[in-house]
Order: sequence, then C-alpha cells, then structure tokens
Amino acid sequence: MNPHNMSYVVGYGDRYPKHVHHRGASIPKTVKKLSCKQGWKWRDTERQDPNTIVGAMVAGPNENDFFQDIRSNYNFTEPSLPGNAGL
Repeated sequence: MNPHNMSYVVGYGDRYPKHVHHRGASIPKTVKKLSCKQGWKWRDTERQDPNTIVGAMVAGPNENDFFQDIRSNYNFTEPSLPGNAGL
C-alpha cells in the first residue's frame, strides 16, 4: 500500500486519479475537432474527467510519496508511453 491508499492505475480500485493529464480523459465527447489551445479550458478545470481512460498508469508520487490529483501538473497525473510500457 501507499500513504494515499490509492491506485495510480486509472479505473483500478475505489481510489484512483480522477484528473488525468490527457486529452482523451479531460475533454468531453464532441463532434468537432479542437486545437490544443481550445482544449486548455478543460485542462485547467477542477472538474473530474468526463472520460475514464481505464488502465492508464499516471506518473504517480514523487520521491517523498507526495501526490496531487491535479490535471495541470503532469508530473503527477500524466500517463506516458514509457511509464505504461511495462503494463
């Protein structure tokens, strides 16, 4: 277990990150394409992700076991390709 009693894999268990730094998670389904800058309004909101990207592992806590579930801080909440390769 970890000090936060949470999973860093999205959708796994009862407690997992709900503010993932990922366009597919944070932007509501829409019929039109959005530019990167148009997506910033969702990146910067405090609302939970409208879409759950099940199975994505976020970066997780720092070396002191500190973790913030904040979408704008990719150091904690971004699921990266290298970070998920082992899964």
